[in-house]
Amino acid sequence: MEIFSLDLGNKQVKLISAKTLAQKASSKKKKDEKSIVEKLGAKVLPSHFLDYDDLGDQRTAIAGNKLHIDKFVSGIDKEFSYAWGTDLHLVHAEDRFINTIGFEDRYKRHEFKLLTDFALAELARDYEEAKTSILEVIVSTGVPTDDFNETAVKDITAALLGDHNVTVNGDSLNIRVKEVHVNPQPVGTAYNEVLDDDGYVKEDQSSLLEEQVVVVDIGGGTLLIDTLKNMNLSSPRTQKPTGAFDLYDRIVNLVTDSGIKGITSYEVERILRDSTHKEGYFFQPNKNESFPITNFVEKAVIKYTREILNTISTTLKATLRNDTMLFTGGGSNLIGQKEVKAQYKFSRFVEDSEIANALGFYKYAKALVAARSE
Repeated sequence: MEIFSLDLGNKQVKLISAKTLAQKASSKKKKDEKSIVEKLGAKVLPSHFLDYDDLGDQRTAIAGNKLHIDKFVSGIDKEFSYAWGTDLHLVHAEDRFINTIGFEDRYKRHEFKLLTDFALAELARDYEEAKTSILEVIVSTGVPTDDFNETAVKDITAALLGDHNVTVNGDSLNIRVKEVHVNPQPVGTAYNEVLDDDGYVKEDQSSLLEEQVVVVDIGGGTLLIDTLKNMNLSSPRTQKPTGAFDLYDRIVNLVTDSGIKGITSYEVERILRDSTHKEGYFFQPNKNESFPITNFVEKAVIKYTREILNTISTTLKATLRNDTMLFTGGGSNLIGQKEVKAQYKFSRFVEDSEIANALGFYKYAKALVAARSE
């Protein structure tokens, strides 16, 4: 039985299977440009999608220039087709995006259930069994700490458990989810730090199992601060709707106020992700124009970093008993790390922070399977 790890965030979806991890392992010998899967060992896609009718006609595009967008049809919504893929932002149809973000009853919403179907199918595409029969999987996932309650866990389990039929670009895929394991999100990063790829405890990280650990998770839609004692959820903790997109929106406002028009939060996200930082940040609305926005980015990052530090300080109040502070989430790559380490000397920024939770969920499931076989 295969293990699928799903981190279904408010802004991004991170997907991991044995196949994605194998692609990363095999790509180490390559020297040319690598895909996101080969770099991270995970598939990273937006948490929004588009009605396929709103995509536009790509038939006239030259084959090599076609966008990385696929056509999905879910068994729970057979009358409609949806566009989803890593290049969705290039369609410039933000006003028609179907978002799955939500802070109340998110896991009951039809849009979220569609997203789970698409996520399962995206991973199942790599398995011939899904095309010829039924691919049986164990799903390991997580939810923000405030959502880790009986109702939310029941809802997300109901959305995932059972049979799923999804057609991707005309290929029918059948996935049967036999088990669903839901963890609080910060535990994912902790598992990733403590466990190796086979689900066994790393000797050099075993002390984390007995420590008081603070996990600061800066996601796209939320900022989560959680405390773990002996790997169990404890207090203090907080959850705020001030994730990385709050930073993107601030940059948009600064750039727009300066007289540069047309930039969006999705474009800011792409600029920050794609830039090498060496030559600064630039907004290029077309091939003929390029506007430097480095000053606006740096100003917004400084302010955002200070606000995060203030939130941590007011949440924790006292830090004497904390052994380790882990910074994770895609947004942790954007804040001022020197400022953070100057204030919290016991802090560390985890590797692969963008997918650390998903990696931890995968390793957790591996540990469960390994324990059963012993």
